[in-house]
Parts: sequence; structure tokens; C-alpha cells
Amino acid sequence: MQKHFEIRYLSLTVTLTALQTAELPAFLGSTLRGVVGQALLQTDQEACAFLYRNGDGEVNGKITAKPYMILPPKVCTPQTVIEQGDYLKFKILLFGRAEKYLSSVVSALVRIGRFGLGARRYQFELRDIIDSQTQRIVWRRGKYFKAAATAAMVPYREMRNAAGAVVELCTPLRIRHGGRLLRTLSFQTLIRNIINRIADLTERYGGWLDKEEADKVLESAGNIQTVYERVKMIGLERYSNRIDRKMDFSGLCGRIEYAGEMSQFVPWLYAAQCLHIGRNTTFGMGKIQVYFIR
Repeated sequence: MQKHFEIRYLSLTVTLTALQTAELPAFLGSTLRGVVGQALLQTDQEACAFLYRNGDGEVNGKITAKPYMILPPKVCTPQTVIEQGDYLKFKILLFGRAEKYLSSVVSALVRIGRFGLGARRYQFELRDIIDSQTQRIVWRRGKYFKAAATAAMVPYREMRNAAGAVVELCTPLRIRHGGRLLRTLSFQTLIRNIINRIADLTERYGGWLDKEEADKVLESAGNIQTVYERVKMIGLERYSNRIDRKMDFSGLCGRIEYAGEMSQFVPWLYAAQCLHIGRNTTFGMGKIQVYFIR
């Protein structure tokens, strides 16, 4: 199998224990990102700058990718209520060179209890950290097992005779064009955003991309047709402490079915399930799930 891109990443599953009953927002991506950032700033300012402020701002209207993602629990209700003693689980992904800051991230997670979650600063404490790939314990009961965390490659899979795909937009997808959020998603737009995501991560944080092949794939994506689309704009807001105001967090959710010879796109679509696409991926936005039709 000849690969056309490669990205290393660490995936950590973090479990917190609620020390009191907590009423939190339904989508916890922004909440978790904020508290981890606060703890990381006090733990290791270099690590915080690399993860949180690397590439701040836009270049030609393009948001630069950060070398991490926080994947919150699945949204099931309008509000997340966690009873005292219950667990809150989420994931942190570190891409490429961000791996070297693993120890600082672990130390920051241990400090989370000092800050609390949500506007009311509900108290939680770290229960454990698990390597999501190997299921080995990275931290538990005050002990850190650095060797248990093992970097893996973003999945690269192939499939022959794929005649179509159903793409589920699991968390709000935010893609802007001409200053506006897109309310529909052509297959070529989807592939373009996947390629851009991979290109941005590999250029800044390590790995590689066959740009010639990526150009061919993007051109071919124009031949794939949308045969079914049921998506809607989900309205969300988040409060930014940095700018002291609420920010629009809305994005598309739903399902889209595409038809056409899909085999050459399979590796890119598989990778996107891990990497997410669009804006605000650091909060867990832009998560997709793909189902292939043969």
C-alpha cells in the first residue's frame, strides 16, 4: 500500500470525577478547552504557547491549525448534568511535535481541580488518563507512566469498489466561504477541507503529504454527486474570556449521501474521522463519521 500522507498523533482518554453535582453546557468542548488551557498556562508556559497560541490569527482568511484537539462527550441533552461521584470522560489528541509536551499536559490535567468547570466552577478531580490506542494507563493515583503513551499514525485505509458514501456530521461543522458559514456541503468542498487540514498539520507539526496526489484527488472530487442531503444549522454560542464576549459557535449537523467511484477518496475520508474538518476543531467541532456503499 502506497500512502499519500502520514501524521503521528497521541490520543489520551481523560476521566474526571465530579466532587459535586454539576450542571454544565451540553457541548463541553469550549469548557474543557478553557480549563485545560488555564491549568497548562500555570504548569508550562512554553507548552501552553505551542499548543494554544501556535499560529494565532488568520492568514488570507484561513485559520491556522492547532496541534491538538479536545473531544468532549457526545451531546445527548440540552444540558449535561453530572451527579457527585460520576465520571466525565473526554479525549485529548496531540499531533506531531506536540507529543513532546505530553508530560506538561498530564501535569495540567492533574491541576484541573484548582479551577473548576463551567461558570460556577464545579469541582472535579482527575481519576485517570489512558492511552486510547493501547488502553495502557498513563496516569493514576498520583503516578505518571510516561512510557505507556505511544504515538500512532492517523488511520490510512483503502477500499476497492466503493460506489458511494454516507457522511454524518456528528458535531457542528463550520466552513466559511465569502465570509459566511456554508449551509450545504458538496463533495469537492468536503475533500478540499480534508486536504487543507492534512496539509496544514503536516507543514507545521511534522508528517508529510503528497501534494501532487492531493491535487489529483481534489480535481476528481468534482465528479462525485450529492444524492441526498439532510442537514441543518445548529445554533451554539460560547463565551470567550480572552475577548470578554460571546462568540457564534453555530455549524451544520446531519447526513449527506454521495454517489460515484469512491475508492481513491477512502483514505482521506477515513483520516478525516480522526482529524475533524472546518473551524474550531480544537473544541471537537467538525467531527464526521463515514459509511461506505459497495
